[in-house]
Amino acid sequence: MKYFTKLTGVALSAALTFGVAAEAKELRLGTITPDKTIWAKQARGFVAKVEELSGGELTVSYFGNAELGTMADTMKMTLTGRLDMWLGAVPALGAVAPEMSLLSLPYLFDSPTQAGCAVAKIMEPTRAAIGKKFHLLGFSAVGTQSIGAKEEFRTPSDLANIKMRTAPLKTTMTFFGSVGANPVPLAAAESTAALGTGLVDAVDFAPTFYVATGVNKTAPYFIPTRHTYNLGGLAVSTKTWASLTEGEQKILSDAWAAAMPLAEVVAQVDGFEAKMLGAHKKSGGTVVDLSDEEIALWKAAGLASWDKILPEMRGDASGYLATLQSAKEGCAP
Repeated sequence: MKYFTKLTGVALSAALTFGVAAEAKELRLGTITPDKTIWAKQARGFVAKVEELSGGELTVSYFGNAELGTMADTMKMTLTGRLDMWLGAVPALGAVAPEMSLLSLPYLFDSPTQAGCAVAKIMEPTRAAIGKKFHLLGFSAVGTQSIGAKEEFRTPSDLANIKMRTAPLKTTMTFFGSVGANPVPLAAAESTAALGTGLVDAVDFAPTFYVATGVNKTAPYFIPTRHTYNLGGLAVSTKTWASLTEGEQKILSDAWAAAMPLAEVVAQVDGFEAKMLGAHKKSGGTVVDLSDEEIALWKAAGLASWDKILPEMRGDASGYLATLQSAKEGCAP
């Protein structure tokens, strides 16, 4: 769906008064975010804030629901300057800036609140890691990754030989491989078909995507392992960012800060996930009630996989991880 801002009444009135139509600069934003989700609401809030702060002189056309292609496709478009802005998750960000993949380490964060607190502190180190590949306007929240499956699983050993859809990330692929599963890296949009054909038996998804895309109908068992807190961000094409005036760059930055304060965004996503899982249960789906002992087994397996993950990471993995761990200090677990 295309969504765009329009001139405010004040700006339009001024344009008519002087007999000149104000010519707005239009930017295009692409994302796979499904409609009617908290992610779409947040993104459109940013779009509206750009209009408000610019007085209608800077507009954003919003293309959601994978209208322009997959997360990887639209990221490539942004890197080449064919798309001005991209909103998505760590898998695509980490493919461009390897250090960012570390944000998806299993059990890196003790809670969504801690993730939001810590990541808010590492904007500049993250931009340094990205370099000139794109401009990171800010971080966003995707949600807590867990497992959706065709059958009930309770412990890591239950995943032996299970074909698990994962994002194309070394962190999650190595984690699931370490407990005996067979990781199958797929774009999120391909998951429903893959479940239907038997290519995969289970998926690694946050609750919102799990329910909003209908994956829960094919994989009705939701196992709340909460193994990763999935973060995202808004990337601006380097070409586009350089074409903007300092004033326009400030409008985008201020609009993001006002519309997407990370602590609030995390809380909103957390609340929406609870609603989505409630809808899943109401429709006949199952949310497995893991015991404290079972949760401890998942966490132990996740942390143990770090020894296999970290040596495979590219970029300044050790330096970025040290920055992340330091940022967690002072953040409530």
